Amino acid sequence: MAPPSPLRFLRQSLQQSTTVGAVWPSSRGLARAMVAPVFSSVHRDGPLRVLEIGAGVGPVTEELVARMLPGDRLDVVELNPEFCTALRERFGGATVPPNIHQVSILDFDPGIRYHHVVSGLPLANFPAEMVARIYARIFELLTPEGTFVMFEHVMGRELLNTFTTGETRERIERILAIEEAMQPLVVQRRTVPLNVPPARVLVRRHPGAAGEG
Repeated sequence: MAPPSPLRFLRQSLQQSTTVGAVWPSSRGLARAMVAPVFSSVHRDGPLRVLEIGAGVGPVTEELVARMLPGDRLDVVELNPEFCTALRERFGGATVPPNIHQVSILDFDPGIRYHHVVSGLPLANFPAEMVARIYARIFELLTPEGTFVMFEHVMGRELLNTFTTGETRERIERILAIEEAMQPLVVQRRTVPLNVPPARVLVRRHPGAAGEG
C-alpha cells in the first residue's frame, strides 16, 4: 500500500474547506488511537462489521485494513471523489479490501448495522441541524452493543466559539450544546498531542446501552 499523500490532502482542504476539516492528514498516533477500540475483544467472537466515515486519504483506513481478518467487513463512506479514488488505489489489493462508497452518510443505506463506527467528519464545519442528523444516522447504523469513535481538535470548537461572531458563533454554540447533551454516552477519552493540530479521541456507546453496566 502506498502511503497517503499529505499534499493531495492539503490541496483538497483548501478547495473543499467545508467538508475537509484539517490541513494535514491524521498522524499515525491518532489513527492508531482511533482504531484501538475497534479491535477489543468485545466482538472478536466472530466477524467484525466496521463503518468508517470521512476517511480522507486513508490514515485511519490503513490501520483498520491492517487488522481486519478474512470474513470481516469494512465499509468506507467518503463524499470527496478525489479521496475515493485515492482510497481505491491504495487499498484495492488488501487482504480485506474496504468497500468505498462515494455518498453522504445521510444517504448511505447498507441494510446492515455495524459493531463499530469510526468518524473523521469535520462536524464543527457543518450546520447544527446537519450535525444532529448525522449523529442520529450514525446511531441508527450502530448495533446496540457497538461503539462510535470520533476525534475532535483539542480546544478547536472552543476557540471557534471565542473568536467568531454572529451566525457562525451561534452555529458553533448549537453544535457544542449537541455535544454536551451526549456527554453521558462517552466511555473513553484519549488525547493525542502529536497530531497537527493536537486531537482528542472520544469513544461513545449506543444510547440504547447507556443504562447498562
